[in-house]
Amino acid sequence: MRESLHVENKHRKLFSFVDKMRPFASVSHHFGITLGKDQRRRSKVVKGVLNDPVEGEVSVYFKLYGYRRLKRSLSRILKETRSKGEFSNLLFFHKIGIPACEPIAQGEYRNFLGIPRNCMIITREIMGAKQLDHFVRDLELDDLSSETKLLIRRNIIKSLAHNTKKIHDHNFYHDDLKWRNILVRYVAGGNYDVEIFWIDCPNGYFDKTGGLRQNHGVIKDIATLDHLAWRNCTKDERKYFLSCYLGCCVTDTQLAELADAVIEYRKRKLDD
Repeated sequence: MRESLHVENKHRKLFSFVDKMRPFASVSHHFGITLGKDQRRRSKVVKGVLNDPVEGEVSVYFKLYGYRRLKRSLSRILKETRSKGEFSNLLFFHKIGIPACEPIAQGEYRNFLGIPRNCMIITREIMGAKQLDHFVRDLELDDLSSETKLLIRRNIIKSLAHNTKKIHDHNFYHDDLKWRNILVRYVAGGNYDVEIFWIDCPNGYFDKTGGLRQNHGVIKDIATLDHLAWRNCTKDERKYFLSCYLGCCVTDTQLAELADAVIEYRKRKLDD
């Protein structure tokens, strides 16, 4: 068996407990998971803590990916694992100014043939944040004026639209831009200002086909967001998202064409 563990330099002090002979197994064991059958599930997330000699306890999430099917495992012999892809994608988000969970470490566990059996990623917890779907649900129950709620919702929509356009301008496509992969929290001391964070992006990719996949990537990302938006947002709010995405010079025709393409894809691929 071959085990590997990559830790960002500034976080190495969190992993003083790691057995250098078995780094993957020792980290997995630290989070209460022993190598074996229970690691063959597609993914498992555990919340835990790592100890910093100065900062003290650091709250993190440990996510384990399993490769149960041989075909899926074989496809990763020469291709990066899901955890490695997610790790680099989160670093990319930070690089271009998109708030995202902080990646701390990632590792792989392969058999003697180099076939991956498991991989993992550890990220720092974003304190006080909720999944977008939970945040929107709770917002409706808050004792706030309708004007304040509308302002908060529009701030979220604007942030999502601008960040989605930002990755697409870099020819990057998220491929799993679901509401549960977006976290929201109020800015401390702000007047109901919110911060938006992106998490969970193992499938994101850069289009290396010279633009052949551009239209598909754009439509799929926006349609994935719209999968819950059409149930929880007004038509004006969804139109506002597309307007923010396309920019100030958008025409009604461009807006209508994008809206039709998104709705058609959502109904065909995503809706129950």
